[in-house]
Amino acid sequence: MASVNSRTAAVRSARFRPARLLAVVALLLAVAAPAACASPGPGDRMSGKIVAAQTPDADPKGPQMTTPGEMRGLAEVQPYDSNGKVGTQMVFQQITFGQFNQLGEVVSQAFETTAASIKMRVQRTGETVVLSGTADLSSLSPNSAAIVVSVQFPGPITATNGQQESDDLVTWTLNAGTSASMTAEADYADPSIASFTLWAWITALVSFLTAAVVGAIAYVRRDRSPKPGQETAEQESLIELPQWLREKLNR
Repeated sequence: MASVNSRTAAVRSARFRPARLLAVVALLLAVAAPAACASPGPGDRMSGKIVAAQTPDADPKGPQMTTPGEMRGLAEVQPYDSNGKVGTQMVFQQITFGQFNQLGEVVSQAFETTAASIKMRVQRTGETVVLSGTADLSSLSPNSAAIVVSVQFPGPITATNGQQESDDLVTWTLNAGTSASMTAEADYADPSIASFTLWAWITALVSFLTAAVVGAIAYVRRDRSPKPGQETAEQESLIELPQWLREKLNR
């Protein structure tokens, strides 16, 4: 009987190791599930460049743009000196629509006087993204200043009154002494919806795997000890066996 008990203990010990492994996997999956849910989608983002410049006789330094605090790390202002004009240029990467809508005011404030004004707004309607804007430089002397706006959309541009550089990039050059409007449309699916769908599938898969692992752990570690009366019955059955067979089993 001692031999039977030792074999039973060895089997239980061997079963315990995979159970521990399954428990670790279940813990990792449980941690991964909320992490997947918390991961934000990319949403609509825009990249591009804006140049604000004047001739040195109008302003020795030219218009000085500054990066809004919430765009630090996403936008960088650099000196500009080209084509007889000086000023600054702002290069921005992956900024939100809300952040982009602030840039018109940033450019307007870069000029020391209120002689230049530009407003820009971009918004989504269904699967169409529309950019609209106006620029008024009519009070500035012709050729004394220029504003150049280049915008890269996350999808193909379908209509614009600017200079389309590629499928998703458009540029407007706004010269002093003139007023102009800016329009562009791009058609593409909302990235945030696509991202939400992806994370929903990932979360569902992780939840399913977690439930499966927990179920496997419960099955592996289920109570296999004899039920009340079962052990007595087994002992009584052993008594009925021949003497030589009982001796072999008790070794």
